[in-house]
Parts: sequence; structure tokens; C-alpha cells
Amino acid sequence: MQNRLVFHGKAGEFFGIWIVNLVLSIITLGIYSAWAKVRTKKYFYGNTELAGDRFDYHATPVQILIGRIIAVVLLAAWVISQSLLPQVALIAALIFMLLLPVLARNNARFDSSMTSYRNVRFSFAGDLLGAYIAFVGRPLLLVAVVAGATFLAFGVSGAVGMVVSVLAFLIAAIVGYGWVIRGIMSYFANGYRYGEKAFSATLSTGFFVKTYLQAWLIGLAIGIALMVVGALFFSGLALTLISVASSGDPSSIFNSDLASGSTFALVIGLYLFALVCGIVVTSFVAVRTRNYVFGQMLTEGEDKYQLRSEITLGAFVWLTVSNFLAQLVTLGLARPWVLVRTSRYLASVTAVEGDMSLLRTADSGDQATSSIGDEVSQAFNLEVGLN
Repeated sequence: MQNRLVFHGKAGEFFGIWIVNLVLSIITLGIYSAWAKVRTKKYFYGNTELAGDRFDYHATPVQILIGRIIAVVLLAAWVISQSLLPQVALIAALIFMLLLPVLARNNARFDSSMTSYRNVRFSFAGDLLGAYIAFVGRPLLLVAVVAGATFLAFGVSGAVGMVVSVLAFLIAAIVGYGWVIRGIMSYFANGYRYGEKAFSATLSTGFFVKTYLQAWLIGLAIGIALMVVGALFFSGLALTLISVASSGDPSSIFNSDLASGSTFALVIGLYLFALVCGIVVTSFVAVRTRNYVFGQMLTEGEDKYQLRSEITLGAFVWLTVSNFLAQLVTLGLARPWVLVRTSRYLASVTAVEGDMSLLRTADSGDQATSSIGDEVSQAFNLEVGLN
């Protein structure tokens, strides 16, 4: 039996909440933002339904405020040190990288423990050792392997040897990166719990290698297509300029509107190239990863419950692009509509397979109370965990 999530929130309804949150946050110089976050979370969680019951969010504004103050202080110290003390900034960056596993784990613990369904809290049981292996150990090993492949590439002679070495470098980088991402995703997928029911997932390195290889090929294909179109455009422009030069003063083309327009077109073309490639490639990776990881996650025990995600690439790309354009055109006023629209779509493509009427469990008792990891992760724009 498949039970899809349903989101009941409405953009017009949430717009009023969003405006009040924004105004009060500005008036209080950001202090109310902690209350605004809790209010927003409660609205979205409380409007998300699964099998007739809704989720809830339990963090308090004071918890969020304490974590947010610490995050702001750390962010300000980082910005100031970058400008005034570059050496200190470098040391701080290294320390931050070493603390990343702690932040990732604490972020997952806090977010999950503040979420409940049928009065039972979620939790995250991943340990710090597993976090350090996933976020530090695997990347360091990858760097060592890629460095060795790079040394091999520059240490051989002959065209054949060079080609083989470069191929070895690319294979090591692609396979190694897929292996690193698989470790991080596996750490999170096997760490979440609903009450006393633990989720488990067996993920394949091959899937992530294939995903990132395909993403690279898609980006390459888009780049080649745009370059061909650009070449055709600029070849036509060159013929026009030659025609202008042959009919009068050749030096006039450098000051002509046509030459200025070509430079502007080149800049816009490069920007669109980067934007199109970025949206399509990142969407492709995000869609495949979410669908795969969710599809591998199921609860342990006699009554098993399987997660499902059925996002399509075309719909996700359109969602991303249209959301961006809507906020751009309205100068940010479409933000409530974007959030509601995105939540409604993600809910519609997410499901739980199993008989929800038989779901019985109790709180595990593992509840995180500190929001520091969550707020620091947001302050430094770190996307960790499963979404």
C-alpha cells in the first residue's frame, strides 16, 4: 500500500505569515527571526499529511536564537579575519573543516528530533566516528589517490603513456568522488530513526559513479551544443562586420553599435551557458540521488516501511527555473508562493509503502536540544543530510 504525502498549505495564507515574520525581524534587528523560523516550520510541518495524520515541529524560539547568535558571531569572525588576518582565516578554515563532521551530525540530530509524526519523534543515531570517516577519511583518501594519479600523469614520457595516465587520473577522480558521496549518503540514510524503528539502506558506489559520469556528459553535450550555436551566431556577425568594413572606413567597426552589441552578446551568452549547464546538471544529480537513496531506505523489523521518491528531471528543472524567475520579477515577493509550491511538489512525489494502520512504535528517548549545528550549517550555507 502506497501512502503519498499531501501538502495542504496555501500561498495566500502563508503570505500573511511571511510578511509579519519579515517586518518583525527587521524591526527587532533580526532577533524575531528565531520566532519566525519556528512559526514557518510549524506551518509547513503542520500542513504536511501522511495517511491522515500530520507532522509537527517542536523546537522553541529560544533554542533557535541561541544557536543563531553563535552562528552569527562565528560568521562575523570569519569575514573579519579574511579581511584583516588572512593567516588566522586559513587556520580557522582548517579548524572548520575538522569540525564539519560534528556540525553535520548535530544538524541531523537536531532537525530530526524536533520533528514528530503521530506524537512520536524522529531521531538520528549516526555516531561521530562514522561522520569523520564519511566527511574526512574518505575525502582525504580520495585526495591521496588523485594526487598519486596526477604524479603518474606528469611522470611518464611518450604520448601513449600520457594518455593512459590522464585516463587513470580521470577514472580515479570520478570513481573516488562517487565513493565519497556514497559514504556520506549511506551515513545519513542508515542513521535516521522513527521512534524505535531504525532506517537502513544499502547504497552502491556504482550508482553514484554512473550518476556523476552522466552529469559530466550532459554538461559536455550542452556545452558543445551552445558552442555550435555561438559559432554560427558569431560567424554571421563576422560576415556582417566584414561587409560593413568593405563598404566604408574599416576602423569604424570598432566603434560601431554592432561591435559593442557583439561584446554584450558574448557576455550574456557565457552567462546563459553557465546557468543552463548548472541548473540541468545539478538538477539531474539531485533528482537521481534523492530517488535512489529514498528508494533504498526502509525500516527494520517485522512491519517494514519503504520510502519512495518519484521526482522527474523535467518537472524539477521547470520548478527551479520558474521559481527563480518569479522571485526575480517580483523582487522577492513571490517567496511565499515559491516555498508553498515547492513543498506541494515534493510532497506529491514522496511516499511511504506499507500499511500505516499497523505502524506502532515509541519514542527512542534520543533528543537533541542544541540548534548550534543547525544554525551554523545554515549560516555557512552547508547542505547536509537528506531532503
